[in-house]
Amino acid sequence: MLMELKNLEDNIMGTVDKLRQERDGRTVPLQQFLSEFKKDAKVCYGFVEGKDDPSYYRTVIKNRINNDCKILLYPSGGKGNVKYVYEEIHKRDLPNNRIVYFMDRDLSSVIEDGNIIIDSHVYITDNYSIENDILNSDTLESVMQDLLGFSATPMEEIEKVKKLYNEQLLDFETKMLPIMANIIVWKRKRIKPANYSQLKINKLFKVKDGSLSQIVTDDEIIKKLYQDSQADYSKYSKTDADNVIREIQDASLVHQIVRGKYLSVFFIMFCNSVYKEYASMGISAPTNNGRGLVSRDIMETIAPRARVPQSLKNFIDNTIVHYYRNLAA
Repeated sequence: MLMELKNLEDNIMGTVDKLRQERDGRTVPLQQFLSEFKKDAKVCYGFVEGKDDPSYYRTVIKNRINNDCKILLYPSGGKGNVKYVYEEIHKRDLPNNRIVYFMDRDLSSVIEDGNIIIDSHVYITDNYSIENDILNSDTLESVMQDLLGFSATPMEEIEKVKKLYNEQLLDFETKMLPIMANIIVWKRKRIKPANYSQLKINKLFKVKDGSLSQIVTDDEIIKKLYQDSQADYSKYSKTDADNVIREIQDASLVHQIVRGKYLSVFFIMFCNSVYKEYASMGISAPTNNGRGLVSRDIMETIAPRARVPQSLKNFIDNTIVHYYRNLAA
């Protein structure tokens, strides 16, 4: 047993030295993991896509394991890097039952995604990203009470705001269809824009008195998408985009394919409208000090107030919790 542990340790250190010589950024999380890997059986490990993801997943996991158990999470810089880490770890003699991976579904419901991993230790979000699963009207209720200052507001009024949110969310997702359809067309035609995350949603839409409206025309929205994404507008095809829109609607995938980061902007705009314009919405004044919200609040303060998706709870229970229960048996 001691010889096996020594061999494992030697293999890990040899790999770390090799990775240090590489300049590829995707090796950084793997190098950090191998440097910090402990033989201590009460430490589990995980890899996530973005730098904001660990705070959410760590909170969810820690709430489901005992205090003497630990989880270390490493942001990997994208789904492709998570897959790279997964493949590299599986080449080595490592305890894979102590390692988990978290991926956004993105557009894999409508486009083949070579980075998607089907494995019992890989979690894939139900919709485009974890934001799609948590930014719902139930979360809005908690945000109103805990952050916006409406802690003692009558539930009848809160339910009124939640109903309005659901209506405006549906409107937002519908208005976002042409944008998402063009992104899907890009991917299918292998057109690679610089970065469609640069699209400024708050320059296209606004929320006032709890109601969503467009700031620019439909045509200007598409031109803005191409401009902000640094894509070639001459390749725009309304026919192709309209065909994708019908495909999405026929498959009832409207909620599933709207990019989570875009949805986050809408959620913040709606919450700030409630915070500032409650009177015109027929809502009583806040009963305690609240504040407006900013983008970093999504994962830091809003996500922990959301109900954990059932699929995520099942995944954690079937992997990390299951591992620790077997360890204690």
